[in-house]
Amino acid sequence: MKELEVQGSIFLVMATGIKNGQRPVPLLAFPGRTQAEEWQAELIGYHISSPDMPAGDDAALWKEYDAQLKAWRDAHPAGVAVSDYQHFGVYEVPLGM
Repeated sequence: MKELEVQGSIFLVMATGIKNGQRPVPLLAFPGRTQAEEWQAELIGYHISSPDMPAGDDAALWKEYDAQLKAWRDAHPAGVAVSDYQHFGVYEVPLGM
């Protein structure tokens, strides 16, 4: 088998927080590591800004929390499908021919 010639790299941001059998999900690729890490930091910052869970069993508070959580998921920078992921990684992917 012919050895591949590496012709640069891209940097792939992936949702990697595996829970309940979730698999890693590739999200976006960037031409530079800095851009990828900046978006990764945005995703992590967004993740830790989720609405606070109410204490107690007040149905009105839980209903309000559910609405806030839905709005937070809908506005997630990486999309609703990965809003429950807890970790986001940057991976270098070599390009070759």
